[in-house]
Order: sequence, then structure tokens, then C-alpha cells
Amino acid sequence: MERVLVVPTQLALVHLEPHPDGFHPGLEKACLGVVARHGFFEDRTAAESNPELKQIIPYGMVLWQDQVLLLKRLRLGGETRLYDKASVGVGGHVNPPDADGGGLDEAVARAFERELHEELYIESAYQSDAVGVLNDDSNPVGRVHMGIVYRLELEEPRARVRESERLLGSFVPQAQVFRHRLSLETWSGMLQEHYWPSK
Repeated sequence: MERVLVVPTQLALVHLEPHPDGFHPGLEKACLGVVARHGFFEDRTAAESNPELKQIIPYGMVLWQDQVLLLKRLRLGGETRLYDKASVGVGGHVNPPDADGGGLDEAVARAFERELHEELYIESAYQSDAVGVLNDDSNPVGRVHMGIVYRLELEEPRARVRESERLLGSFVPQAQVFRHRLSLETWSGMLQEHYWPSK
């Protein structure tokens, strides 16, 4: 039974009002403070069907100079809702071992590092910082998740996917990300609109 980090939805959204949907740059510290005070671990199956809880998902962009790593899930990619979708984010759930030796806010950053290295081979030095919050209550999946967004800057363009049979990855110029907007996952679409808007 997988247990995942959650926060009561009412508390999770308090800093995002009056318009909670979208990407909210600069609100990561406030939301991580709510996570630290009110977060707890819940059975994932129960959380997936409970809109009164928000599962906290670290979700990071991998960049090198003026390029961003664009990912595409293949048919063997596990999550059927994401087949053939493109993404500029890497991430996943926060589990109890991520909280060992620290607070729940720190667990989110540790979970991002874990997910990053589970999904990708990173063969470059890098710097990673939390830069904002994602929320989308317009669909059933979004209603039970909230993203803490990380921006990871590589010193060299040395990042590749681990499971190439499930995922494709390549660096594309940031100025061209908008060309993929119709195939982007919802959260990636929000980041595209903010960082690399359509021309």
C-alpha cells in the first residue's frame, strides 16, 4: 500500500485565492509552510478519489542555457491518462521515506531529487530551486493534486531518460516550446503559457 503526502484542500488553496487555478510563481514558500504544518500521509488509492485532499507533487523543469528538456510518454508509459502527452516536468508523489530526518516541506524537495534520478540520468552538475505552485481544479485528476514547481539548471546538456521504452526525451529551444502546446499535459501547458507564451 503506497502512502502519499497530502494536505486538506481548503488549507492547500488558501494562498492561491481568489483564482486558484494556474501557475502561481513565488508562492512556493507559503504553500510549503502549509505542507509543513498540516500535511500528513494517506493511502494513495483513497487520496485519488477524495477531492477534500490535495496530493503534493514536486514537478521540475530541466533546463540548459536556452533549452528545456521535453518529455513524451509512450504507450508503455504506465499512466494511461498521459499516453502520447508531452511534458516539461519531471516529478511524482512524496512518500514517507522522503520525510526521514526532516520536516514535510523538506520531504518535498527530497522527493523531487528522488523522482528526478528515477526518471533521468543526470550527468551534469546542476542547481535546483522551487519557483512556484501549480493547481488545476478543472478536471478530476487536477482536483486531487497540487504541484510544487522546481527549476533545475544544468551546467552541461547531459540528461537523458532512464526507461527509453516508456519515455522519450530531448532538449528543445525554449522559444519553440509553444509549438508543442496542443500535446502538453495540463500542468506543462500552464508553465508553457507563463515561461514560453505562444507568439
